[in-house]
Amino acid sequence: MESLLQNKNLIIGISVVLAVLIIAFAVVATIFGWWPVLLDIVLIVTALVSMGLLGALIYAVISFTRTLLDVKDELIPVLNSLKTTTSAVRESAKTATSFGVSPAVRTASALAGAGEMATILFGRGKAQKRADKRQKRRMEIERQLAKEGQLDGNR
Repeated sequence: MESLLQNKNLIIGISVVLAVLIIAFAVVATIFGWWPVLLDIVLIVTALVSMGLLGALIYAVISFTRTLLDVKDELIPVLNSLKTTTSAVRESAKTATSFGVSPAVRTASALAGAGEMATILFGRGKAQKRADKRQKRRMEIERQLAKEGQLDGNR
């Protein structure tokens, strides 16, 4: 905490000294008439810095353009390969559907239809057999309850 306070005081002291030096320089430059020369120096330095920054910007744009071209050169073969793979998968799916799934579905539906027709033509189906079993079981329970005298007509 104490070193932070010392650093703060040091920064304040340096700032005050710089402010006093700037004010003193402005007074001296005004007395001796240095402002036009000083203005020329500042303009030249500003122009040089601007040219340096412009050069850095041009270099960044050129680097960015090269990077984009490199990415394009590497991406096009990958996209072509993906297109080929997609086409192959699509054709494989069509072939599998044509020779595997469709015949199996048609066969299964034909067998199911034939089974239903046979059930209708030759006798009762499974659902009717279950209903008959339930009816028989109900009749047995009613006979047993009637035998024991517990059947009251509401059941």
